Amino acid sequence: MSTVYLVGAGPGDPKLLTRRAHELITTAEVIVYDALVSPSILALIPEGTKLYHVGKRYGAHSLKQAEINDLLIELGTADLGRVVRLKGGDPFVFAHGGEEMTALREAGIPYEIVPGITAGLAAPAYFDIPLTHRGLSRSFTCLTAHTEDGELPDFDWTSLARLSGTLVFYMGVRQVAQISQALIAAGMSTSTPAALLSRGTTPQQSLLVRTLGAFTDTSEDFSAYAPALFMIGEVLQFAEGRTSLPLSGKKVIVTRARHQASVLQEALEEKGAEAYLLPTIQLTPNEEVKTELETTLESLPSYDWILFTSPNAVEFFFSALRQRGKDRRLLAPCQIGALGPMTAQSLSAYGITADFVPREYYAKVFAEEFIQRAKLTPVHRILLPNSALASDDLSELLSEAGIACHRLPLYQNTPISYTASELKEALDSADYLTACSSSAIHHLVSLLRVHQLEHLLKALPLAVLGEQTAEAARSYGIEPKLIATQPRITCLVETLVKDATN
Repeated sequence: MSTVYLVGAGPGDPKLLTRRAHELITTAEVIVYDALVSPSILALIPEGTKLYHVGKRYGAHSLKQAEINDLLIELGTADLGRVVRLKGGDPFVFAHGGEEMTALREAGIPYEIVPGITAGLAAPAYFDIPLTHRGLSRSFTCLTAHTEDGELPDFDWTSLARLSGTLVFYMGVRQVAQISQALIAAGMSTSTPAALLSRGTTPQQSLLVRTLGAFTDTSEDFSAYAPALFMIGEVLQFAEGRTSLPLSGKKVIVTRARHQASVLQEALEEKGAEAYLLPTIQLTPNEEVKTELETTLESLPSYDWILFTSPNAVEFFFSALRQRGKDRRLLAPCQIGALGPMTAQSLSAYGITADFVPREYYAKVFAEEFIQRAKLTPVHRILLPNSALASDDLSELLSEAGIACHRLPLYQNTPISYTASELKEALDSADYLTACSSSAIHHLVSLLRVHQLEHLLKALPLAVLGEQTAEAARSYGIEPKLIATQPRITCLVETLVKDATN
């Protein structure tokens, strides 16, 4: 049998995952997940994992609970490795985790419970709202807003109205008016602060604060706020001091290769943006230079310099060393150059400080400054590890100056395919598109041309990392709206923030 792990995914922000949850999500062979598990958390699931979507939303259930129980028993009975049942929030807080645990127990299936942070605790915190506060709230009560048949539960409303604490109703969007009327009828003041906390802890979170009396209109439709909590209590006054993040409500497309995207994604999300991953390329070792690579590594002492023009070149070069049981000591006879600070930072992760970084981070400036340096200290032979699609500009400029330059295309940029509907979904509602390399631009344009969707790219504000990427966009008649003044992820994000807040 396989062990079934009932795992809480938390309220949406992947940073709120427990270490155990993250470990299981990234190593499971099978994952059965809910509709409330955020896309940012689903993006952590490795390719090749068998996925079952059993999401349940009000009025639209993909599977009934009994069918989900049966599926878990079926998966647990088979020898599949780790089976993760991934549930929004905490498995035991309004999530049917107890029913699923009981079904597994009765079937003799081994299981493990992995708690998660429930939305009722996390979402208020993201809006600076304490659930309890001295002099305002001595308790908090979490309640479900509807029964299995969709009706308002038959609570002791008089007791709830007298609690002098904080009330948090889960799944309450359709019952807001009825809850408000019931509490007022039970004696709660119409002036009591109340709020809808929508999509808390995610980049799309929003807060609608009113008085309880202002939520009693049964004709008002709050479905656009779902999923949301309905919260009532004096502690909501603290929400007044909350300031929104500068990119809140902005959808920013990230086209970097998936293994690189996390740095930009996290930086954008810290500023409140929804970072939508649309990688246009995947990077793979260039098998065509396997023999050449072996010969080159054996002859490294014959090179005066190794010039790295990108973090990817650094990663693939050192990966090749590791695979062959070698390390940075092999580079000892050589001096090291880096095209820019991001490349220099990648080298520093391997304990190497670049001997040369140009004052500007473009191939022409790199070549000019390096050639001037070579006039003082002769340079005979250079190794240039890079991409199979990299421009020949740098190697040609160095060769023209009489410096022998061996270009080693270590990796390939392979395009990723998308359907027309996937591209439309990503680009139609976006506020910005980011590109960190020329290859990202070239591959994205190729993708859009296949589906005759180039107009979507031209209609979007484009933010790029450096002049070289900007030139790639201009070659297609697209003028970037924003160009980061320095080729750093932080600089790109700051440029977006400045534009969004002007």
